Amino acid sequence: TEAGKDPLEFRKQYLRESRYQDLVKTLEEKSGWKSRKKNDGWGVAITEYFNSIVGEVVKVSKNTSSGIKIDKVTAVMDCGWYVNPDIIRAQVEGSVIMALGAATKHAIHFKEGQAVEKNFDAYKMPRISEIPEIEVHIMDNDEKAGGVGEPGLPPFTPALCNAIFDLTGKRIRKLPFDLNEV
Repeated sequence: TEAGKDPLEFRKQYLRESRYQDLVKTLEEKSGWKSRKKNDGWGVAITEYFNSIVGEVVKVSKNTSSGIKIDKVTAVMDCGWYVNPDIIRAQVEGSVIMALGAATKHAIHFKEGQAVEKNFDAYKMPRISEIPEIEVHIMDNDEKAGGVGEPGLPPFTPALCNAIFDLTGKRIRKLPFDLNEV
């Protein structure tokens, strides 16, 4: 946005390898990027990790009560040659949920040198009612096989923060943050 260009067009301009271009094109098509509306926030991030490339688009809107609601996450995974697409989808979905927790929930607090959250009953985790729709698409190509366990995690938080900035003009600079207080 600071460059004055559409975020996906900006990436198309600088990610010149055909593998990236194909991923960006698929991400644009599958997310409905060109159908963006004024009162929606859209963010995108693309990362390469363990020889896989993952792009994610996060769509947010204003929550009816307060804060921000994550409407949808669209992920495109290019892990090269693969065998079981269901496992890949499950891994990416799990990575998005784990990243959601890291961005908005997970924190350890200390009091008098002791951890306050000593077990999972006190440690905040995303609840199923807080999980947005997650749509995963897998690129077909003959590249060498890459990882699918972790690569879906890194792009989520930057895409979410970009979507929040697109909607509100606010930059998120500290994690975790509360979606109800944005």
